[in-house]
This record gives sequence, C-alpha cells and structure tokens, in this order.
Amino acid sequence: MPLRSYTRRRLLPRLVFALSMAALPLVLGSLIIYWQALRALTAEAQTASNEALRLFDVMLDNARGAAQVALLHAEEPCDQATQVLREQVAVVPFVRSVNLTRDDDIYCTSLFGEFEERLDPSLYAEGRLRLMAGNSVTPDSALLVLRRVLGNHAALATVDGRYLSNTLQLVDQRSDLQLQVGRQWMDEEGRVFDGKPAALPLGHVEAHSQKYPYSVIGGFPAGAQWQHIREDALPLVALMLMLGGVSGYACFWLWGRSATPSLELERALLAGEFVPYLQPLVDALDGHWIGAEVLMRWIHPREGMVGPDLFIPLAERSGLIVPMTRDLMHQVADALAPHGQLLGEGFHLGFNISARHCAEPGLFDDCREFQARFLPHRPELTLELTERELIDSSTVTDELFDKLHSLGVYLAIDDFGTGNSSLAYLHRFQVDALKIDKSFVAMIGVDALSLHILDSIVELCGKLELRIVAEGVETQEQWDYLAQRGVDVLQGYLFGRPMALPAFIEALAARNEKAR
Repeated sequence: MPLRSYTRRRLLPRLVFALSMAALPLVLGSLIIYWQALRALTAEAQTASNEALRLFDVMLDNARGAAQVALLHAEEPCDQATQVLREQVAVVPFVRSVNLTRDDDIYCTSLFGEFEERLDPSLYAEGRLRLMAGNSVTPDSALLVLRRVLGNHAALATVDGRYLSNTLQLVDQRSDLQLQVGRQWMDEEGRVFDGKPAALPLGHVEAHSQKYPYSVIGGFPAGAQWQHIREDALPLVALMLMLGGVSGYACFWLWGRSATPSLELERALLAGEFVPYLQPLVDALDGHWIGAEVLMRWIHPREGMVGPDLFIPLAERSGLIVPMTRDLMHQVADALAPHGQLLGEGFHLGFNISARHCAEPGLFDDCREFQARFLPHRPELTLELTERELIDSSTVTDELFDKLHSLGVYLAIDDFGTGNSSLAYLHRFQVDALKIDKSFVAMIGVDALSLHILDSIVELCGKLELRIVAEGVETQEQWDYLAQRGVDVLQGYLFGRPMALPAFIEALAARNEKAR
C-alpha cells in the first residue's frame, strides 16, 4: 500500500543512519575499553608479582638469618648443634627445617639430628637456592631451600612450600602467579614442574628478585579481559551503551522530525506513541461491567497527552487511521488475550472505524485475527461507525459488512444524532446498536426539548430492535432516567474514566475477585 511503501522507503535510511551513529561510539568505546582492560590486567599482574616477590624475599631473609645462626655452630658436634637448629625452626617464621653440611655432605638436621646424605650443589641456582617438589620426609609437599656457605661448611634453611603456594594464591586471587627458581617452577596449587612455564595468555610479566636467584611470573588466562570488563569496567560500558543509544535515538529523531502534521502522525505511529485507553460499558440495570470501548490516545514525547479531537480527523483524512487502528487492535489483543478468563461471556470490545476502514478489505482480516487471539475466550467485537466522513454504500462496503456479520462482529453507529448521516446509515446498513451522543444525555433534567429527542431515539431503537448505548453518563439522575426508558448499556464518568490497559486489567481483576 502507498503508506507502507513510503514508510519503508523513509524508515530504512533513517534506521541505517541511526544505527551507524549508535554503533560509532560503541565501537570506539569498546576498543578503548578493551585496550584499557589489557593494560589494567598487565598492571595488576605486575603489582601482584612485585608483592609476591616482596613476601618471598621476607621469607628468604628469615631463612638466611636461620642459616647464619646455624653456621655459627658448624664446628660443634651434631648433638650440641641440633638444639640450636631446632630453636631456629621453632622461632623463625616460615622456616620448616635447618640442616648443616660439611664438604657437601649433610651431617646434622633439625629433624633427625645426626644424618648422612650427599648434597649436589649444582642443583642450586647460583649455588644458593633450590625449589624441590618434596623430599624423603615430605615427598608430596614442595619446599624452597636456601643454601648459605661458609668455608667447607654450609647451612640449608628450608621454607615450607605451603607458604609459597598460599602467597601465590592470596596476593591476587584474580591473576595467575608462578614461582621460578632455576629450571623448576611452582604454580599456585603448590605443584613443581621442570623447565620454563608457557607464557600466560594475557598480561604476562616477570619480576626478578634483586636479592635471590628467583623470579615471579604473573598474568591472566585467556578470556580474563571479559571478566575484568564485567567487574571493573561495567559503568564505562553502560556509559558507552547509553551514549550510543542517545546518539542513535537523537539521529533517528532528528531525521524523522516532521515538516507536516501528517508526517508527525506517521512518526508517532512508527514510535508507538498511539496507545489504547479503555472506558467501561456497564449494564444499565445493575451497573456491572459488560464491555469497554477502546479509545485511541496519543502520548506525545514533548506535548504529553494529545486529545483525540486534535489528531483523529487528520488521521482519517491522511489515511493513517487504518494502520493506527490496526496497531491499536494488536496492542489490545497482546495485553488482554492472556487475561481472557476475566472477560466472561458476552464481554463487548468496541473500536471506532471510519470511511477509510470500509474501503480497506484488510478490516475483515484484522477482526478475524483479533478474535482468534482470544481463543478459547471470544469477546464480542463491535465496530462503531463514526460520522466524520460519509460511508458510501457500495458493493465493496456491503460485502465487507456481510462478511463481518458472518464473523460475529457487531456494527454500531457512534454519536447517533450529531452527524448528517445517522438516519441514512440506518437505512443502508444492517447495524446492531446505536450509541446516543453525550450531548443528549447531558440535557437530562435540564432541557425538555432534548429529552423529547432522546426519548424518540430510544423509541426508534426499540422499534428497530437495536441495542442502545448511552454515552456521557455522569450523574445518578441520568442513570435512573435512561434505565427507566429501557436503555441497555451505559458509558460515562459515573462508572469509570478511560484508563490505560494495565489499569483496566487490574480493575477488571479486582471486580471479578469482589464478585466471587
């Protein structure tokens, strides 16, 4: 159709341009965030490595102190030196054992006293430091051995590997840290391996001790940058998303600013600014809800609520009233169909249609689709014929109304008595109901002539066997008057103002609950 093709022609370049402007800050921002994440990971790994290095130096300083004290007793017999060795293990933090060697033979230990075992100095980095996966006493527990030499004697001070693994784990729980001593290295789990570890995928750094022959390797596993972005850069990501969204929306809105009222209506339709409001229809006998009229409201982003008398005539003249009504029916079906059990039998839902709708064969499909959405519940759909534009009786119109009647759709004349074609509609079309305009209802108790006209309309409907709906009922006096004269259905502020869909569903549920 002309409107759809024109809309698509205008919408596509607007969307492409708006999406491009929205993507630009997102792409640039994402690149910056990603680069900053990599830099942050490298800096964090460097900080963690330096801190682990500092703590390991403290441990080895303690071990060196214990070894120095042990060397002072190297010339003594082992049974005398053993007490000193055990004192060092007891009082010096991190030290697990202290041993003495003579000519590279271990002869005295803090654990066993006199002992015999050959020592290979070549296994020690720079002859001073060795990382072991375990020994004969604790084969499954790593240890770091510091060797301090004095002449042909040496002292071995051992640091427990659990201190080392705990340090690697706790210094920074997000990064991976490894301890490298010579050709051996240890991971955070305390496992010792031979050779040089593979480079860590992200933020790989190496920190070397200035005091001892070892280094700490730090970095992050693959994919850590995404976790970092989620944990540390989320506000910046949200800012970029917001900036991109605002940029794209601004471009879309600026391009779509309308130079004419009809284009502004088209823009509002594409933006979803036309929303349904429902006003209850009540039984004139007891006032319980038996239906609702669906009214179109325009929620303008700048002007707020726009009255239907300002935009409906323009929408009818421009032809936009057809897609606007179709969208209104979709919104009502989407919201009300899941609550079909609240409607009950015979619940009426009325939509206003104009001459433009009657020239559109799609109206039948719209009504059929609307009813199908409510299955197994099926409200009674009523189309209210407005009189702002004359509906011509033609073959197309007659066939359309016949098909609608076969579908179970009711036809009503809206605002009867105010247009110049109401009686002509009664003559031409097979209508099912009349809606008395609120101007006649307002005259109840005020103007006798208007009451005569009102009584005549009611009498005419009775003779034609038409249902009567009175609009604009605001007082109890009006309700009583209309009920006494056999008016079937009432509508007005006395029973409820037009309300948005969520409020209508809530009110309907509350009434059903109260009626139980």
